[in-house]
Amino acid sequence: MSTFLIRKDAVPDWIQRLARENAVYFPQRAGQSGFRFEPVQEGSEIQFEQYHPTIVPPGKKLAPAGEVLFQYRREGEDAVVEPVVDASFRILAGVRPCDLKGIDLMDQANREGCADPHYLTRRANTAIIAYDCLTPCDKACFCDATGSLRCRKGADIFLTPVDEDVLVEPLSERGLALLAGANFPICGNVEARKAKAEGGRAKPFGRQFKAPLQQIPGIVAKQWHSPVWEKHVQQCFSCGSCNLVCPTCYCFNVQDDFDLTNTSAGQRSRTWDGCMLPNFAEVAGGHNFRSHPADRQRHRVKRKFEYLTKRFEEGSFCTGCGRCGRQCTAGIDIFDIVNDLVDNTEATS
Repeated sequence: MSTFLIRKDAVPDWIQRLARENAVYFPQRAGQSGFRFEPVQEGSEIQFEQYHPTIVPPGKKLAPAGEVLFQYRREGEDAVVEPVVDASFRILAGVRPCDLKGIDLMDQANREGCADPHYLTRRANTAIIAYDCLTPCDKACFCDATGSLRCRKGADIFLTPVDEDVLVEPLSERGLALLAGANFPICGNVEARKAKAEGGRAKPFGRQFKAPLQQIPGIVAKQWHSPVWEKHVQQCFSCGSCNLVCPTCYCFNVQDDFDLTNTSAGQRSRTWDGCMLPNFAEVAGGHNFRSHPADRQRHRVKRKFEYLTKRFEEGSFCTGCGRCGRQCTAGIDIFDIVNDLVDNTEATS
């Protein structure tokens, strides 16, 4: 597939044209400093330079906070069940590599075992226009440390800034279709442009772990009784904010909703849930397998750096986006937890 080269100021016009015919979501300002993936409309601000990670990652557009799974009703002696599946087309534009990695990990999780038709239908009908990061978005990110910085998988089009230009690289047939009619000029020296962009990338890029990523799962696995778990929950409110903003948290709760005046019909819906919430691991009879915040924190970190990495053969299930640390009221940061585990391993070895 041909790679194109355009001026940076041509990208917003192209995205606006796409938005006239499609539902396009792009990071837009929310309040004084926050950003959210919101629908692009006439007059929407489309800029890449002053980007800060959105409060909620773009992958959550594929798994909404609340959604109806199916509706049911009684017709005579029969029960009729009608699935509710969203097959509408959407474009996520301006997705950064860490969030692209998050979507790829969620693709894997939702395909495993009993595949989730709700997520996978949205995913099949979602195009992604990704944008490379050459400088850290802020002091909280550690995407390079988790191996997410150079993720390309899952993008239909990948944009790479080079000086005042942008390389436009279609990576799928759907990406080519989104470029139809744009009449962008073909770039004749793609590899040289990519090398120039890579040469200008900040080094080191963001925060770095105190141990190589490939060693982290083994370090976490040996730290079941580490004092680090208790240290990092002294100020924890168990609010679950870290779960809600994480690109790779996908736990949910299911409930049936019906009107007491019409008990012959209703619907089943699901909402986000999180392992840091006090009652997450409570079962029938009232027993709670993780009643203490430190136990819940340990479970969360092990999921990101041990359990799921082994299950899916990935280096990390944390993308290093830094959202959990930014949004935590108490300032608890999974990056600090991992580094403290590394220090504790060295101190006890």
